Amino acid sequence: MVMQAGSTVLADAGKAGREAPIAVIDIGSNSIRLVIYASGGRYPFPLFNERSNCRLGEALGEDAMLQPDRIQVAIAAMSRFAGIMKAMGVTTIHAVATAAVRRARNANDFTAPAEAIIGQPIEVLSQVEEAHFVSQGLILNIPEATGFVADLGGGSLEVVKLERGIAQHSTSFNFGHLSMVTADDVQDAFDRTPWLAGDSSTKIFGVGGSFRALGLAYIEQTGYPLAVLHGLRIPNEEADNLLSAFCRESPDLSGVPLGRQKTMPIAALIMHSLFRRCGGGRITVSGTSIRDGLIADRELGAGDRADFLQVVCQEISRASHRFPGVSEALVELLRPLFRPRSGSDDASVAVDRARFERLLEAACFLSDMCWTDHEDVRGDLGARRVLGLPVNCVTHKERIWLATAVYHRYVGRKTNKSRPPELAFILSRRRRAQATTIGLGLRFALTFSGGTAQDLRKLRLSHDGKVLTLHVDPSCASLVDSHARRRFQQLAQSANLVPQIEGA
Repeated sequence: MVMQAGSTVLADAGKAGREAPIAVIDIGSNSIRLVIYASGGRYPFPLFNERSNCRLGEALGEDAMLQPDRIQVAIAAMSRFAGIMKAMGVTTIHAVATAAVRRARNANDFTAPAEAIIGQPIEVLSQVEEAHFVSQGLILNIPEATGFVADLGGGSLEVVKLERGIAQHSTSFNFGHLSMVTADDVQDAFDRTPWLAGDSSTKIFGVGGSFRALGLAYIEQTGYPLAVLHGLRIPNEEADNLLSAFCRESPDLSGVPLGRQKTMPIAALIMHSLFRRCGGGRITVSGTSIRDGLIADRELGAGDRADFLQVVCQEISRASHRFPGVSEALVELLRPLFRPRSGSDDASVAVDRARFERLLEAACFLSDMCWTDHEDVRGDLGARRVLGLPVNCVTHKERIWLATAVYHRYVGRKTNKSRPPELAFILSRRRRAQATTIGLGLRFALTFSGGTAQDLRKLRLSHDGKVLTLHVDPSCASLVDSHARRRFQQLAQSANLVPQIEGA
C-alpha cells in the first residue's frame, strides 16, 4: 500500500499491540460489504471479505425514501455480518454509510435497527468525508498519484484531483450506476465543475465495482495476460472504445460480469462522460476503496505507513525462511548487480537504483517461500504466488519482475519446467533480463550457503562493467565446488559479464 523504498519502519507500539480483528462495514447504495482485518502484524490482511448486494438505494427517487423491501434485505445482511463478527472476536467496528443513507429522508428506518444489531452507531459520511476516504485509500497504495480519483457507486460519484498524492479539489455528484440519469444531466454537472479538466496524458484512477467490471471486460476482449485488476492500465483509445460500446442502444457487454450487466450502460455513460471531460487519458483500475481510507486514517499510525510490499514479504520471510538473517545477507550480496541504463543522468540513476533495490529486497524476502514444496513445481508455484501477492502497492510490471526472479531462483536456466505464461508479457527485455539475473543470483547464493546467512556474509560481488568478480573469504573457500562455479558462471553470463572468482 504506502511505499517508501527500502523502508523498514516498525508500526507504532500502540497499534501493533492490538491483536483483536478489526471490522469495516461499508454501507453503500448497491451493496453492503464487511471486511475483517487481522491486526496482529504490521499489514492489515483481510481475514474475511464479503459483499451483500442489497441495493439499498434502489428506487431512491425524488421522494428520497428507502424502499421497505430493500431495508429488510439490508437488515438481514447486517444480522449475518453481526454473527460473523461475534464469532471472530471483533472488538473494533468502523461502520459507515454513504449516498443512499445520506440522502434518504427515512434513513432512520434502516439505521436504528442496524445499529441495534451491531451494538454501535453507524456513521453517515458527508460528501466531503466520503471523497476524503476514497482518496486516502488510493494514496495509501500509490502515494505519488497525480490525476483524478473517481469512485463510482450506486448512488454517487466522488471525484478527487490529486497532485503528487495531495488533494487539490474534490466533489461528489448525486448520481451513480443505480440512478435514472441522462447524458445531458451528467454532462451539465461536469461542466459546472471547472477543475475537471485535463488532456490525453491525464490519469483517471477508477475505484468501485463499475470500474472493475470495465477492467474485466478489457482483459477478456484484449487477451491481457495478467488477471489482477488493481493497477490494470487501460490506454485511452481502448477505454474510449469500450465505454462507447457499453453506451450503445444494444450494448456489447462482453466480459462484464452478469451481476453488473444491468447497470453497466448507466455506469458507462457516467464513466465515458467523465473520461472525456477529464481529457480522455488513461484509466487505471484501482482495487482500493473507502475501506482502505478508513483503515489508513483510523488504524494506521505514522510508523505503519511503510512500504506494504516489504511488510508482506518480510512476514512471508519470517514464516518460510529456514534460517534467520538470510534475506538481509542476500540483499547486501546482490545489491552490486544494479547497472544503470546507458546515458542516464544522476537523477535518473538514483530513481532507477531505488526501484531496483526495492524489488531486490522483496525478492530476497520471498526467496525461500517454496522450499517445502516439491522441487519439480517450486518455480511455477512460487511465481504464481508472487503474481497473486495480496498488496495494492505494486504495478503489474513489478509483479512480473518479482515473479520472474522467484521463478529463476528455483529453476535456473532449465527450459523443461512449467512456468506461468504471464512471465512472457508486459516487461521490457531489459527488465526481464534484470529480474532473471537476480533470480540466478539468489539460486547461486542459496545453493552455495545451504540457505544460511553465516557464509553468505563471507561473499562479496563487484563488477567493472565487463567482469563480475566473486570475492570469497578463505574460510569458506571449500564451499566453492563445481556446482557453485557453474551457477556463478550462469549468473555472470545473464548479466553479460565475464565471471571471475577470487579467494577460492
